[in-house]
Amino acid sequence: MRSEDDLAEALRAAADRAPEPSRLLGGVAARRRRRRRRRTQGLAAATAVAAVAAVIAAVTLTSGNGREEATRPVTAPQVVPLEQAWPQAVTTMPAQGPDGWRRFPLTAFDATRVLVATGPREDTFRLFEVYDTVTRTFRELAGLTVPPGMRTYLPQPPAFDGTNLAWYVKALRDDGTPVREIWTAPLAGGAPRRVAAMTGEHLRIERIAVNGDRIIWSEGGGGVWWMPLAGGEAPRLIPGSEGLHLIRWPWATDADDSQKVQTKVVDLSGDPYTVRVVIPRDVVTLRCGPFWCWGAQGGRSYLQRADGTGAIEPQGLGLAPRLADYPALDRFAVSDGEVYDLAMGALVTFERVGIWWGDDRSAEPSTIVYWMVSGKEYRLLNLAAVPPAQ
Repeated sequence: MRSEDDLAEALRAAADRAPEPSRLLGGVAARRRRRRRRRTQGLAAATAVAAVAAVIAAVTLTSGNGREEATRPVTAPQVVPLEQAWPQAVTTMPAQGPDGWRRFPLTAFDATRVLVATGPREDTFRLFEVYDTVTRTFRELAGLTVPPGMRTYLPQPPAFDGTNLAWYVKALRDDGTPVREIWTAPLAGGAPRRVAAMTGEHLRIERIAVNGDRIIWSEGGGGVWWMPLAGGEAPRLIPGSEGLHLIRWPWATDADDSQKVQTKVVDLSGDPYTVRVVIPRDVVTLRCGPFWCWGAQGGRSYLQRADGTGAIEPQGLGLAPRLADYPALDRFAVSDGEVYDLAMGALVTFERVGIWWGDDRSAEPSTIVYWMVSGKEYRLLNLAAVPPAQ
């Protein structure tokens, strides 16, 4: 029988072994995806790459069951300019295509390849592209053609594994029938293929994933479903996933994007195994990915592992930009004006007029932060290009 400590240690070990590009996290809901534009005034151009300068406070935690937990340090990191901290992770990208369509960075496959959606409007994608940050060139990955007889056709945030890209479409036929289509395309190139078109049931898809020969998704009412990547079979409910919402495969949670308190993280890869989330009394809006949680305490950001270990309140880190966020790549907490690097204990801030985060259009927390530097060009921070912690 595995204990929670055993599982937590196994998860941390797996995180250390896994390659960063494949660990783009889990996650998208059909509800809310809106593009956030954040403006700041008078931000100091600085980042943090040194070790934490000082522990300036410690707080005794008490869990929801009244059990006293370890102390929580409030830390004050040192800061340096972004280009000195992660110069290899900063680049530029054209904001428009040759036909005048707008380009939107979604997330990164790895240190040099960025997934981009292109379309006439921010809510209407008609093309997925791959941007090579070394050659500064684009490659078409998948065209999104609107089938005949569709009144609306809105592709939703995609997910990928090492081989395939997958996404679903919220569509409405001319006769008023709502449809959910699931599509896939090989990352190496090739025509996109429709895996399924569903009416009636399964209209509440909220987050999608692809894993080898399977497409996986969760629905608004709870439950994690799958079907073969090849299609041709009815969706199947994953045993033990009733009432759960996908984080990123194979992890799920009992909390959706409402105010419901998250109480567990469940591994669905075999027999479902549950890690109970330790929630201190004074922490609110805690949301956990498979490894790290992000919440708020007294108006400050609060981070911990699901089992309650590793608790920290990084001084200077803003609050999570929305309820469902957890650290990208199990490492980076991206707020309105800064990025906290859990691996280095470093706070990264930088000057910009307006900022967007690709998380609005990525099934898992995005590794791309971008802002406009001119009318035709973005500046990109690719967190997948940040070197591993030493």
